[in-house]
Amino acid sequence: MNAAEESQVLRWFEHALDQPASERFAWLDLQNLPPWLYQRVRRLVDAELKIDSAFLETAAPLPPAPAFPQVGERVGNYELLRELDAGGMGVVFLARRADKAYDQQVAIKLIRPLHLHAAPEFRRRLIARFENERALLARLDHRNVARILDGGSTPSGIPYLVMEYVAGASLLTYCDDHKVDVAGRLRLFRKVCDGVQEAHRHLIVHRDLKPENILVAADGEPRLLDFGIARTLEDAGDDSTATMLTAMTPAYASPEQVRRQPLTTSSDVYSLGVVLYQMLAGVLPYELRQLTPADAERLVCEITPAPLHAGLARAKLDDDERRHRKMQLAPDLDRIVAKAMHKDSARRYASAQELSDDLGRFLDGQPVLAHPDSAMYRVRKFVRRHRAISLTASVALTGILIAAGIAFWQAGAARRAAEDMRLINAFLLDVLQMSDPFDAGSELTLSQALDAAAERIDERFGGRPDLTAEIRFGIGYSMLSRYRIEAAERQLLRALEENKTEFGADDIRTLRALEGVAGLRQEQSRGDEAEALFQQAIAGIESAGLQADPLYVDVLGNLGNLYLIQERYPEADRMLQKALAAEKLRDEVVPLDHANLLSNLAHTAHGLEDYERADALYRQAQAAHEALFPNGNPDLAILLNNRALLAEDRGDQKAAFELHQQSLAVRRKVFGSEHPMIVVALANVARMSIGVGESALALSMAKEAAAMADRVYTSPASRHASIYGTLADARSASGDAAGAEEAWNHARDLLSKVTDAPPSVMKYLERVRTAICGRTPGQEALCVLGSTTGPGE
Repeated sequence: MNAAEESQVLRWFEHALDQPASERFAWLDLQNLPPWLYQRVRRLVDAELKIDSAFLETAAPLPPAPAFPQVGERVGNYELLRELDAGGMGVVFLARRADKAYDQQVAIKLIRPLHLHAAPEFRRRLIARFENERALLARLDHRNVARILDGGSTPSGIPYLVMEYVAGASLLTYCDDHKVDVAGRLRLFRKVCDGVQEAHRHLIVHRDLKPENILVAADGEPRLLDFGIARTLEDAGDDSTATMLTAMTPAYASPEQVRRQPLTTSSDVYSLGVVLYQMLAGVLPYELRQLTPADAERLVCEITPAPLHAGLARAKLDDDERRHRKMQLAPDLDRIVAKAMHKDSARRYASAQELSDDLGRFLDGQPVLAHPDSAMYRVRKFVRRHRAISLTASVALTGILIAAGIAFWQAGAARRAAEDMRLINAFLLDVLQMSDPFDAGSELTLSQALDAAAERIDERFGGRPDLTAEIRFGIGYSMLSRYRIEAAERQLLRALEENKTEFGADDIRTLRALEGVAGLRQEQSRGDEAEALFQQAIAGIESAGLQADPLYVDVLGNLGNLYLIQERYPEADRMLQKALAAEKLRDEVVPLDHANLLSNLAHTAHGLEDYERADALYRQAQAAHEALFPNGNPDLAILLNNRALLAEDRGDQKAAFELHQQSLAVRRKVFGSEHPMIVVALANVARMSIGVGESALALSMAKEAAAMADRVYTSPASRHASIYGTLADARSASGDAAGAEEAWNHARDLLSKVTDAPPSVMKYLERVRTAICGRTPGQEALCVLGSTTGPGE
């Protein structure tokens, strides 16, 4: 096991040790970990009960673990008195000076000996982490930061740190035990901010702020502990320790920390916001315990937490305490917490000091700096948050404003245009108001918000087809991107007719709606109609001399993409090269559009078997997408899939498998739980799993893909048939001959309903049939009569 895998094992081991001892195995079972990772972590949890158990799974016996100091023994100049705490990486003991030179109690932290059996590189990093903690704490001298006193290694080689011993309770326990009211909690929290600010003043980011790492001494002064994963901003260029030993606590981690992005002091401000929320509401803003890592990441990075009052309502408090605390939770505290925990790091408090100062203003009865986001900021963020659903979905709301605004002002009626824009603004802000958790109690999804908007169009704009056409187009395009085909068809067809009636067939607004209907027909597997509509839109743009309009490049690119799907590679190449040339006519090239065009050109080169050109174009496109969307987007997911297919054709199966898994991870993140894009990725991972001998994983993925395909494909599709071909292959590989034949027959039934199945689907199903027959030659019905020579067979 290499160092990267080992660090992943130990990170999950730490999370398991955070659970009550009796619940650790049950918690682990709920985490949906890969089998190899689950087994390793389970062995470690079991080994925790007997510290001298083997750590690594290896055929050769491990060398003896270094002797671990016991209570009563000496470590350096100190005698161990009792164990104070234990985590995944280390154990902390209470100790005192053994030479009686003076009376002093300290806390001594030691690395667990079983970790010293780890891979050499990981062991080096772990020891470096201890040394890093000692070096960082040595720079700090503040009453709210626990001091480092000494450090070294035991005679058997176990590293240790000697720290100031804080005889006190954790932050939350102290507040609850002493019945501290809201004002008292805020004053105490401000002292925590002072300690964090001191670290930030020395360019140190703590990265694991949580109540358990903040102890309150008998004098009421809090002390920050455990700088084990802290690092300096001076060293931000080399974050290898961060990536290898990320022992953060997810419930308190900032969105950028969860996503493994570069951190600043703003990440600690977010964690302080979570701690403040918990101190005031009595619960964490998010409950992550039973979520998968992907769902936890989505919750932290995308969902706005409920207001403090809502959190307080679910806290385990007695009625008197809940009522007393509720009376003290003013709206300004909600605003302060929201600003500290803002998803956008640039909109948080600039420092822990600023957060503390705003709390001071609240305590003094002065106006606070925190205030709700402006309406227009919420509009932009609402659209940006859901942009990952599709490039086309990103115009669902802003496109309505922009396109309608341009059209109205071009009409020349300034006064009426201003009034129309006011109506549209009010309409959109009503929709956004429904999505605001501070008004609704929970955040609506994009689907819910836009569907609600669609239902209100006639009510709000009856008799104004000039207004409703653009609104319908924006909402219909978004529905199409979310594969709500029937709802999208209603809106897009009405938008096209209203535009024709109001503006004429050659108006750019009508041509844009025509392109939208072409995309609809493509999603409905009506390829001939889609092609004709795309060509009609291109002819209309060219005859009207509108080639400089951004729509021209879009339509050329979309027709090229249709040809790609149909595997008409020479035609696709010509159309995409034409789009690339037309792009130069734009006043400004849109980076995302250019990245997608490069990706499609790469796909074309792949189809033409120009592998070197395809690889170069894919790499350019991937770099462009990752620069624009560090956390992924649908186009990046597609690109990763296509790169995986290229790797397959070049014979690099390992790289292909990894790329397909990356594509699936991105698709799950950006498309939610149900979407054809996820189906495709599941099937690809299943198919690759068969090739590398992971039959159990293949069957699991194939079953999930087939079940989801049955739900999302509402009209005949060749992809639906190929999914069941994959399921048949997976069942065969796992030894289920009868199940394989059943899935294969269903694949043939589905394929018989498709009139234009691409050649690649036919070839794939034939390969699957050959593979199944090679494993189970006795299946005469499948192997003799099951050839897929045509869709109607």
